[in-house]
Amino acid sequence: MFDFFRSVKGKRAKDVGPEGLDPQTQHQQEREQFQEVLQSFNASRIEERLKVLDIFLSVEEHLTLSGLEGIIREKRPELLDREFLKETMEMFCQFGFAQKQVFETQEPVYEHHHLGMHHDHFICTRCGKIQEFANQNLERLQHEIARQFQFHPLQHKMEIYGLCAACMAQREPALSLQYAANGERVRIVTILGGREVQARLGDMGLAVGACLEIVSNHSSGPLIVANKGARLAINAGLAQKIMVSHVCRHGEES
Repeated sequence: MFDFFRSVKGKRAKDVGPEGLDPQTQHQQEREQFQEVLQSFNASRIEERLKVLDIFLSVEEHLTLSGLEGIIREKRPELLDREFLKETMEMFCQFGFAQKQVFETQEPVYEHHHLGMHHDHFICTRCGKIQEFANQNLERLQHEIARQFQFHPLQHKMEIYGLCAACMAQREPALSLQYAANGERVRIVTILGGREVQARLGDMGLAVGACLEIVSNHSSGPLIVANKGARLAINAGLAQKIMVSHVCRHGEES
């Protein structure tokens, strides 16, 4: 069994060919290889699993199990069996045809696993959009750092959480501090309220122009911000009176 699987993987690496292979040819090769693997293990419902693979490979995006069910319901309703689909997707991952990604606060997603092609992800914490990116300079830097520490990396992934361009475009120029996102840097632009509010915030070192980092903003607890190296807890009522604007990190030096 081990020898067969090793030969299938070797065949796959050779047959995929150079970059630029058209998706239809690549998908057909992967279908044939998956069929060989299933047959070698005497798997059940092979033809049905191949139909699921066809649908999965035809979708060039990250798919949740729920999302896959929606497509199956429309295109192949006879295959609509959540346990069967989950088992099949796990087989795709087990045999190297898909990767399962678990991002914070999201349902696990499945994506294609094309050999020799690595990419990382931007994840929007507001709308959930997942955007892939690849940067060879970044890859080389990671390997160089590993060499400096005499570490031998086998695999790695990078996940960057933030706000996508579309979500940023929908935001008001200034918003209440209570709506700022975890990890976001903001600048106080206005403080609503009278002298009492101004004085209270002043005692905390907060005034118009101050830059804050959102450490924790959850409905179950107080809003925690960082200001000049200190953590401050701000209740919801006070946070409503602090209007802030986003401070972009793009211009910062690493």
